[in-house]
Amino acid sequence: MMHHPTRSPRAAQGQLPPATLMARNVYCALLAMGLTLGSALLTAPAYAQENTGAVSARKAYSIPPGALGETLADFASKAGVTIQIDSSVVEGRRSQGLNGSVSVAEGFARLLAGSGLEATERSRNIYVLRTAQIESTLPAVTVSAAATEDATSYTARTISIGKTDQKLKDIPQSVSVVTRQRMDDQNMTSIYDVLENVTGVVTTASPMAGKYFFARGFPITSMQYDGVPLTRQFYSQASSLTENMALYERAEVLRGAAGLWQGADSMGGAVNLVRKRGQAEKTISATLKAGSYNHYGAQLDVGGPLNESGTVRGRAVLDYDTQDSFIDFVGSKNTTLYGAIDIDLTSQTTLGVGLSYEKTNATPSFAGLPRYADGGSLGLRRSTFLGSDWNELNNQQTRVFADLTHRFNDDWRLKVGAVYMNERNDSLYSYGQGAISRTTGTGANMVGVGTDFRGEHIGLDAALSGKFQAWGRRHEIIVGANYSNYTSDDKYAIATGLGAVDVFNPNPYSPRQSMASLAARSGLLATGAYDVTSKGVYGTTRLALSDPLNLIIGGRVSWYENNYDSVSRWGASTTTSKSSAEFTPYMGLTYAITPQWTAYGSYTEVFVPQAQRTAAQQTLDPIVGSNYEIGIKGELFDQRVNTSLALFRYVHKNRAVQDIESGMVCDGDYCSRASGKVRSQGLEAEIGGKLTSRLNLTAGYTYNTTRYLQDVANEGLIFNPQVPKHLLRAWADYRVSASVSAGLGMSTQSDTQGRDKSVVQGGYTLWNARAAYRIDPRWTLALNVNNLFDKHYYATIDRTNFGSVYGNPREVMMTLRGTF
Repeated sequence: MMHHPTRSPRAAQGQLPPATLMARNVYCALLAMGLTLGSALLTAPAYAQENTGAVSARKAYSIPPGALGETLADFASKAGVTIQIDSSVVEGRRSQGLNGSVSVAEGFARLLAGSGLEATERSRNIYVLRTAQIESTLPAVTVSAAATEDATSYTARTISIGKTDQKLKDIPQSVSVVTRQRMDDQNMTSIYDVLENVTGVVTTASPMAGKYFFARGFPITSMQYDGVPLTRQFYSQASSLTENMALYERAEVLRGAAGLWQGADSMGGAVNLVRKRGQAEKTISATLKAGSYNHYGAQLDVGGPLNESGTVRGRAVLDYDTQDSFIDFVGSKNTTLYGAIDIDLTSQTTLGVGLSYEKTNATPSFAGLPRYADGGSLGLRRSTFLGSDWNELNNQQTRVFADLTHRFNDDWRLKVGAVYMNERNDSLYSYGQGAISRTTGTGANMVGVGTDFRGEHIGLDAALSGKFQAWGRRHEIIVGANYSNYTSDDKYAIATGLGAVDVFNPNPYSPRQSMASLAARSGLLATGAYDVTSKGVYGTTRLALSDPLNLIIGGRVSWYENNYDSVSRWGASTTTSKSSAEFTPYMGLTYAITPQWTAYGSYTEVFVPQAQRTAAQQTLDPIVGSNYEIGIKGELFDQRVNTSLALFRYVHKNRAVQDIESGMVCDGDYCSRASGKVRSQGLEAEIGGKLTSRLNLTAGYTYNTTRYLQDVANEGLIFNPQVPKHLLRAWADYRVSASVSAGLGMSTQSDTQGRDKSVVQGGYTLWNARAAYRIDPRWTLALNVNNLFDKHYYATIDRTNFGSVYGNPREVMMTLRGTF
């Protein structure tokens, strides 16, 4: 089958709206910051070592025996210094610990006694672990927290989604982490690439630019940025969410109710994106890539200290990507700029600020393909494009990040974070809609859509965390508050009847439309305006009931209001959902069976305000979701591997259902009553990390069923048919030799249905592979092949008239990455 030639999207000049003054200024500022930082790091002289009084002073320490990497990191944290460690060097080694008053140098010497290793001070307060009497230092991973993180691992020893750095096995809910190393190895560049590789998370394509994502059958509508939550899935017409992962060091994904940290509408869970920051050592990495469908890209990532003492650290990322598509006429160009600075205002206080700008211009294919009226696939070529050659999409996002962290002492910390985001989505496109007759092959008509979306997000979060002594034991507490607001100014026009579409022989050269012409055809320029405010106070405490047993109790009081004013073909309306002083409880138990294994159980809730009215003209009470989970977690192979097994049951009640008996007394339609009930339950198993110094592995299996327990029309049926009952994902990368590594992964799932139950996608399996060759200590060349066996399948299915989206065919990507 001959593939139609693809075409890159039109150049921005002359046809795309001009960037705003703010966007221009941000773009120029970030570009200048990146070039300046890169130049500074390239030319920076070696810093003179300084033995300060603080480092040479003696101080009392109590470091228990344990894994060598852990004890070194614990000591470094308490001494206020940084140590760089190659995890393969400390693998399997232990330390006898330390008790007594020592200087920093003496402390490291005691901890390393008999190991054949030594810690030497490379620059002020920065130590490097090396083999004793060997001058050349070992490859390093920077450590500045109380746990040693291996930057080449597929797991993290601690994560921050719960406001403080916690080990995965100490969190009594299911949490996954996707590290920078794994993102680079599998070429994950967007938030959807990441989520589509997380245990138990399912994505479906939106009729517009973004995707929806679900965990345990329920949507995730908010995202956290370094712990600050923002509402991200409210658009007047479907999802337009985009997120380039070039800015972020890792993604942390909690599955199940996340109301404790986010408040309302946190049904499916939470996604926390941890952004890149300046390193203690200067690092410059450059990436070039080329692949299928004219896919080319380049990235420069620079970071390091900006002054001699290392108290000011910077980071800058410049990322460019352009590609066509396996779909005719479709392509995109993306430019992302990011700059960040962290400043140690004092030895106890750090200020971090960041700024990013992202711009996408594309020729899109939206809404997928229709099907036969009986739900059968049309069997069209995967390259089929039912849009017009004038389809275009322009997206701009500007973000400002800021946080201030003050460490009162080794036990108490205050962190205040803020995020501002301004996003703009403009699109003009057409697509074919309508179920196709098997007899005549007709039924699809052209629909034209124009959108002009403007959104503004503000988020704030403040958390005080600490440890205290009571009843002869040491306990932990977190108290905090957060606030978020989203406002939008959306305009859109949708016109049907623009002509018949021959889906088997489409013609993309239809007369060009505009927002004005589409509004004239439909008789209306529709508008929508969101004003969503969420705020609350939260608190948890971890009580050590005994050496192995911990009780975590907490809760949140939330205030939420969602106002949506719209003018559409159904008329003008104002919809309001609101909740005041809603209490969300949280309780968990963890029991340390051994130092490596922890059993746990947890109960938490979430609430979802509803706008529907009862026959008495009262707004319905919120949906209340109750999440029960029990399981076991392991931290194995000297803490290099995390594993978990969980059983969960998640019940939502008070869902709105039609009140047929009361008649049509709500504006000429049926009212509602809060009596619906749905249930999601199942099992999850996951393992991830470095099993050996050569093998990185991640694998996760999910068994999940969703069902309507109480509903007028759907009782007993599947609640979310787009979520497969069985889902298994795995990826492994093995270092064959010092120069060669190979990766192999697969994803397999059982069948799913669209919202129209006659539309079915059978189960399928995809294979991906990678081969990498280290040319020299700085440069690595890698070849990735996705959908290795060129499986034909639909990645998303919806209904008969539109929404079937083919999964990507076999794709090849060559990547050259250098680190300096």
